[in-house]
Amino acid sequence: MKKLLLSGSSGGIGQAVKAAAAARGWSITEINRADYENPAPLAAVKTDGPFDAVVFASGTCPVRPVAQTSDELLTDTFKTNCGLFLRLMREILTHKAYSAQGMNVVAISSVSAVEGWPGGAAYCASKGALSAMCRAMDSELKSKRISVTALEPRYVKTRMFDQCAGRMGMPAEKALAPSVLADEILRLAAGVIFSSEKITPRDEASGNRQ
Repeated sequence: MKKLLLSGSSGGIGQAVKAAAAARGWSITEINRADYENPAPLAAVKTDGPFDAVVFASGTCPVRPVAQTSDELLTDTFKTNCGLFLRLMREILTHKAYSAQGMNVVAISSVSAVEGWPGGAAYCASKGALSAMCRAMDSELKSKRISVTALEPRYVKTRMFDQCAGRMGMPAEKALAPSVLADEILRLAAGVIFSSEKITPRDEASGNRQ
């Protein structure tokens, strides 16, 4: 039985990942935003590990024009979308909560890491930083048999998407269903190459990818 550490299970993508993992018979340990607000170590990392896979699906998507994007908003967005992931990985490494056979880590970034939209300055910047952080971690942790991947899906039909869809310029009918993304996330978490065409189809790209 694979052991999954899931951060952000209350969101649309996280809920879909949880359901898909449960259907596969995986053991699931959940960490949500409230757990990070406690300055004490993330107890579940120490008590429930070691883990075979980690999925980081925590995130926030503020929509503000540049003139209304305060320093505080930018800081809070980076803290949620990048800082929580760094803290989670730090706890895992500190407690050696990874399987001796290796561990696959999947952080849910976004196509917004490489593609901007009006009102998304803080969000797009934070997702770009998350993707860069994953590349650095992956390079550093190879010797521990830990892979770290930032998945940059096209827009996914969640409450967050509904709040931002108008700004993004993406019709709702073109958004990806969370269940489809969840299946691909778990394939990647299990060490199977995912179907990139399904998640980031290049033929609809406005720029480098869509």
